[in-house]
Amino acid sequence: MHFCIPSFLPKIFVPLVFLLTAFAFPIASCASCPVPGIRANGEYFKSEAVFVGTVVSIRKKPDTDRDIGGWFYQLQIERIFRGQAQDKLQVYQVYTEDSDIRFPLEKSRKYLLFAYRRRGRLEIDSCGNSALLSDAADSLGRLEKLARAESPTEIEGWVVAETSGIDVSGVRVSIRGRSKVYSATTDKEGWFQFQVPPGSYKTDFTSGGYYLNGGDEFWYDPEHFLVHEGECASLQFVSVRHRLK
Repeated sequence: MHFCIPSFLPKIFVPLVFLLTAFAFPIASCASCPVPGIRANGEYFKSEAVFVGTVVSIRKKPDTDRDIGGWFYQLQIERIFRGQAQDKLQVYQVYTEDSDIRFPLEKSRKYLLFAYRRRGRLEIDSCGNSALLSDAADSLGRLEKLARAESPTEIEGWVVAETSGIDVSGVRVSIRGRSKVYSATTDKEGWFQFQVPPGSYKTDFTSGGYYLNGGDEFWYDPEHFLVHEGECASLQFVSVRHRLK
């Protein structure tokens, strides 16, 4: 059993909660995913390794007084899109922590995985495009196009409503490159997309029509981010437009 300390508790109570629970139960990792969703040809550039493999063994890591547990997986590699094989047997070892964003695997099943170098090991989670291979057709297609240098370089994203009743359509989103400003207007669902050359970008907030939600973690920092050739960068903003009448 795990306990997560609620974020709404006053700071004065946090030490007390920790003292009451730390010796009886390990505190679970209350991890959350970055926003918004990310395409496979965006997550590729964020990952340490991207590969297709079949699970050949599973080892449970037990909880300790200082850390929650998780699972180690050995996978026989079929194809590597990014990274290198860890040994001559073409086997990868990955880990998923027993947290809110864990991504448990099943033995003998085949997966497309996006792995990250964390705490000296390769870790996977449920935030991005890791999936059973049978469910990964769109991601595989994007990775194939990226490998063939056929993937367009894009910036896309969503403008979400600050509260219910706010119109997210027709918001003009502007992104500044080194020598040019790129703009797009959101559709009725608040979605926007445009193609750009590879390079460094930042969001232009001077229009006042949207802002960043400071409580979120982002795949791309909207105030400064790099887009590689063939990458699809995903952004998210909050609309401050007037309510619909």
